[in-house]
Amino acid sequence: MRRDAQQEISQSFETFLKGKAFSNLDLSLIHGDFGASNILWNPKTSMISGIIDFGGSGLGDPAYDFAGILSSYGEDFFDMCINLYPNGNEISERVKFYKSTFALQEALHGIENGDRQAFEDGIKDYR
Repeated sequence: MRRDAQQEISQSFETFLKGKAFSNLDLSLIHGDFGASNILWNPKTSMISGIIDFGGSGLGDPAYDFAGILSSYGEDFFDMCINLYPNGNEISERVKFYKSTFALQEALHGIENGDRQAFEDGIKDYR
C-alpha cells in the first residue's frame, strides 16, 4: 500500500472515531450486506421481488446498510432513501465513512479467505 494511502486511511479512521458521528448511534437489526447483489429486482413489475443473503444480519448500525445502497445505486437514490429514514441526515456521515471502507474490507476478505482476486480488487486503488 502506498504511504500516502496509509496516511489517508489512518486519518480517516482517526477523524471518524474521534468525531461526533457516534453520538446518535442507535443499534437496530440490519442486513449487513445490503447492496445490489442481494436485492432482487423484477423488471416486469418494476418492484423488488426479494432480499437474499442474510448471513451478515444482526444488531448493527443502520448506516452500514445505507452505505451499501449508496455504493450500489449512487448519490441520487441514496438521498431519496435517507430522506425517508427517521433522522436520516444525522447518520449520513457514518454512511459515507462505511462506504469508504468497502474496498479495504474486500481486500481483508481476500486475505482471510485465500481469495487473491478479492484481495486485488480491494487493494488496487491503494497501490
